[in-house]
Amino acid sequence: MKLKKKEIGEALEKELNIGYNIERISNWAHDLYFNHQIEHSSETNDILRNIYIMDAGPEFEYTEKELKILAKLLIDEVDEPIKKLDALRS
Repeated sequence: MKLKKKEIGEALEKELNIGYNIERISNWAHDLYFNHQIEHSSETNDILRNIYIMDAGPEFEYTEKELKILAKLLIDEVDEPIKKLDALRS
């Protein structure tokens, strides 16, 4: 099964609805990334990696607002959502 950006965005949105918690969201992305039953494109690999490394340090963290923007970009299946989010950050 190949996971689509839209599915990741919807799942991220659900995680954010539970509450903004970097450790929990990072663990969620980590588990999704390393689930061997799911195939990922290089783009979805990059998206999940960017989310799961958030707990590695404050320089890798996304704010709640940024994660909500990312979820929306993913749901809308926008090309290169991480680059678009990073451009908004600068």
